[in-house]
Amino acid sequence: LKRVVGSRARVVQNGADIDRIDRVLDTTEASPHVGFRVLAIGRLEPVKDPIVLHDAFVKSGGSDDSLVFVGEGDLRSELESAIAGAGVGERVRLTGLVEREDVFRYLTESDVYVSTSHGEGLPLAAMEAMACTVPVILSDIPPHREFQAASEIIPLVPPGDVEGFAREIARYREMPGSERSEIGRACRDLIVTNFSLERMNKGYEDIYREIRRDRRGS
Repeated sequence: LKRVVGSRARVVQNGADIDRIDRVLDTTEASPHVGFRVLAIGRLEPVKDPIVLHDAFVKSGGSDDSLVFVGEGDLRSELESAIAGAGVGERVRLTGLVEREDVFRYLTESDVYVSTSHGEGLPLAAMEAMACTVPVILSDIPPHREFQAASEIIPLVPPGDVEGFAREIARYREMPGSERSEIGRACRDLIVTNFSLERMNKGYEDIYREIRRDRRGS
């Protein structure tokens, strides 16, 4: 594509609506929960690989941990069978589809967000998690590398690597809460600086202004 369009190429990255997130967070009081909570947001489909996250959660070994899947999809029955087979039904919850504002509320009640996806655009759910000051563990795919390119605080794990995700979940569980909070604040700073809706809109506006100048000049 770059060879075809040359210097005319412009990249505008997706942005999170931080103002909308903050409006919800300002009126939401996080519900207390026992133990360490892991959150996943997305379709229960093979490309998202929720089974790998379930298996990693079980392998990570936290007896008081909980895992929440926000989303719906064709793998729900298979995931429910895996949960029953592992005997973790009391600690794993499938919410189905929820309103976006409720997604933000689930984030406020979570200690880490995990994406085991094999493919994404620039993932909005991960951006919203970071905007909510939640640390993230992401699969090592090109869209997620865009976050790591801006900050090394984002751990990347190869897709399908149950052991790798389990290790990272355990690492975040075992670190002091103050350290997780510090990472969460750094995640939010990353989104505000590089991946905000305001920045995205400014990028498109700059392109439109450039096109208008070029057309006037011709």
